[in-house]
Amino acid sequence: CVSSESFGFDTHRLKENNLRIHFDDTSSSASFPSNDWRIAANDTGNGGDNYLAIQDATAGTTPFKVEAGAGNNALHVDASGGNVGMGTSTPVVELHVADGDSPTMRLEQNGSNGWTPQIWDVAGNETNFFVRDVTNSSKLPFKIKPGAPDNALFVAADGDIGLGTASPSSALHMKSGNLFVESGNLGINVEPTVALD
Repeated sequence: CVSSESFGFDTHRLKENNLRIHFDDTSSSASFPSNDWRIAANDTGNGGDNYLAIQDATAGTTPFKVEAGAGNNALHVDASGGNVGMGTSTPVVELHVADGDSPTMRLEQNGSNGWTPQIWDVAGNETNFFVRDVTNSSKLPFKIKPGAPDNALFVAADGDIGLGTASPSSALHMKSGNLFVESGNLGINVEPTVALD
């Protein structure tokens, strides 16, 4: 920094082309923690990323990274109870995800542990709450429309299923209405072998 530089509200200012703050724990006893940490600003190579990161210097990993240009409240931890907001500064539950179009959470099994890769999305918008099977042509095997009544589908602790009731008294308990099978077979206490007309 130069002597004529205006610091504004900055208490400390660090200037260098490869900014790093390294925490070197010199503990030598096996019973004391000794991991080293680093705060890093931006990549060091030409064409690298712009970011602020916390690095585990001992393990050589980067568990936390914020890229330049991230939007307001990309990650917000609220003072009241530690609620976490993603896209909002006023989270009202433990994890609150907000977006202008179909806020979504992705569950991706990426194959890194040897299991077959599979991606699921859980999302909601003005037309439905849904589960999307991204891996298989983004099929939507599960949907709930806004305004669906209480206990439209209810699974009791013993595995009984209620349709329109929260107290099913059999394996499948429909409170009222008609049962309609558009195509295929229906078996009651037997294997289905006869198609319904």
